[in-house]
Amino acid sequence: MAKRLTGKEVAADLLSRCRQKSEDLHKKGVRPCLAIVRVGENADDLYYQESLERETAKAGIECRVFPLPLVVSDELLQNSLRGLSDDPSVHGILLFCPLPEHLDEEAARAAIDPQKDVDGLTKENAAALYSGDANAFAPCTAAAVVELLRYYQVPLTGQQVVIIGRSLVVGKPLAMLLLANNATVTICHSKSRDLPEVCRAADI
Repeated sequence: MAKRLTGKEVAADLLSRCRQKSEDLHKKGVRPCLAIVRVGENADDLYYQESLERETAKAGIECRVFPLPLVVSDELLQNSLRGLSDDPSVHGILLFCPLPEHLDEEAARAAIDPQKDVDGLTKENAAALYSGDANAFAPCTAAAVVELLRYYQVPLTGQQVVIIGRSLVVGKPLAMLLLANNATVTICHSKSRDLPEVCRAADI
């Protein structure tokens, strides 16, 4: 029987745990800070930014937004990211992607300190994730799927899991996270054959 996993309860639980960790850091004199770097005024980015500002405030995390003009140069964007990477008061950096076509997204990602790369954008974090490093930062959506499964106590060991999509920000990193939890993973995509049959054969 299919079971639908909803995110509201999971988000509340995660927020509670984050708030406790923030309080512990505050007692040690550390004020956790997330820096958001946004290029242009894309409506989806603005909506996401507002959501993040609300949730970080609830969790006791400072959120600083660094908006850059749509016509920003590669040099200015990369220098901004390097500056935040070098700033000891900033603990995490979130670069909104995809970037406008005139910008070098790979170079922008490389300008972020991997230890502050909260969305798993850098090659260093991708390599750590693929090598099974439990301390690697995974992209947010992939990590959220695993958090849903953990909250609802869905067993993963030995389970047949089908992932639809092979993107670098969801499908592939999610496969690595599930493999680390001993699942048997099949990745399907737009060229996969008999997709309904493959999905019906899966446990998850």
